[in-house]
Amino acid sequence: MTVSPTPRLVPPPFEPIRPTDAQVDTRLRQILKRDSAVVGEMASLDRLMLMLTRSCDLRCSYCMVDLTEDAFGTDHPGHPDDRVFGGPVPVPPLGDMGEDTLRRCIDWLMTSTRDKLEVQMFGGEPARRWEHVVGVMRYAVGHPQRRGRELMFLFTTNGVQLSPERLAEIADLPVMIQFSLDGDLQGSRFRRGHLLDVSAALEAMQDAVGWLNDSGVRWFMNATLPPSAGGEVMDRYAWARSVGVPALQVNYATGMMWKPPQVTSFLDGVQEMLHHHDADPGEMLLFNWNNQADPVPLCGDIIVDVDGRIYQVGALFHERRFPVLKRSYELGSLDDALPFTGTRLSLLELWARTKQELAADRKGLETFLQNIRLGAAFDLVTRATKARLGRDPGDRF
Repeated sequence: MTVSPTPRLVPPPFEPIRPTDAQVDTRLRQILKRDSAVVGEMASLDRLMLMLTRSCDLRCSYCMVDLTEDAFGTDHPGHPDDRVFGGPVPVPPLGDMGEDTLRRCIDWLMTSTRDKLEVQMFGGEPARRWEHVVGVMRYAVGHPQRRGRELMFLFTTNGVQLSPERLAEIADLPVMIQFSLDGDLQGSRFRRGHLLDVSAALEAMQDAVGWLNDSGVRWFMNATLPPSAGGEVMDRYAWARSVGVPALQVNYATGMMWKPPQVTSFLDGVQEMLHHHDADPGEMLLFNWNNQADPVPLCGDIIVDVDGRIYQVGALFHERRFPVLKRSYELGSLDDALPFTGTRLSLLELWARTKQELAADRKGLETFLQNIRLGAAFDLVTRATKARLGRDPGDRF
């Protein structure tokens, strides 16, 4: 099967909104001070991310997770691995998250005082540990400390390991699949084959779109654009609509420097997408309408690594580009008697630690700051476009 080409969509005429540097800086300060995890729906939600494995079928050029096939299929003992911080640069623990560690993660989440709980499975490619994926979801659903609370699973995958049989196995669970998908052959050029040929991977991903649509399992396409693809927002959007994607979220890649023209192209493309979707939403949901944007590199989520160490998620999302952040983003381990609610760092504290760790890396700090400023600009143009279209009184600037 070939990957479908992208049709051409033309949004209604509009004048792009381009925030000034001062407006972006003001918005960034507001987001950091507000702390995105305690507003809107997030105010009553505690979420935990699980690093099931560092094995992955692909090696996408914009992925900053330190992936490895070493010790795949071997369960890590689940206690802090001394080798991680044993040298000048942190290294990933070897092995996968075992069943006992997964259950300990859920036990810890269940100490939350919040009314809503969410578990996100991440990697690597978590579907390479399918039995553990299903097992941990069923363990959480029936957990004695759940006490009837709303529980949701977010399963992040490249789709290569999905099948109709596997989807049927989880169809009765409260799960949403976050399908990392970049569209046609041009959009998917940042994906590299590793455990299988890239053409076979793209064919499997294309097949997964149809299987998902037939399965009844909720899912959305998560499209990530690196700087060199900043002008391709509408391409991702058009392709998603052409193949029947039910919901879409467009993101920008971090850990890379975005040049000013690339930023402008991306933000203009976001506005094109929003204008087109306002005029003709079709059957697809566009999550970018309602997101309360983080400055993405400073995401407030918590993740447990395969060895039971607990981090702010940026420690693992950026470990290839900013390995020095790993120590300062560490929050302890499952061996510690930590309460879940209140463990995460505020965005202001994360930013303070980031500046301290990257003080000696001028270019790294510049890249990180540019990335979080892009998140603030993204938030600004989305809000302003919504206000312009009468979709939301929002924030004007």
